[in-house]
Amino acid sequence: MGNAVIVTTQLPPAEAEALLIALREQYRLNLNEHWYADQFRLISDGLRHGAILAHVPVMAAQKRLMAALSLSLKSVK
Repeated sequence: MGNAVIVTTQLPPAEAEALLIALREQYRLNLNEHWYADQFRLISDGLRHGAILAHVPVMAAQKRLMAALSLSLKSVK
């Protein structure tokens, strides 16, 4: 990612945890919505999640942000 956007922030652990919970719920709802959409319904289960992430950039960004938050929260504890 040569032209990647870097976002740096400082959050209290409680806010980071709340954000992570909200992101997980939003991601779960979006995945469920796209999983059964006509565009992805015929893609095999093993490939469908990746296909959704390739076509829905907001979900790919959410996944990266959830991973970064999880890692940061683990290093604080």
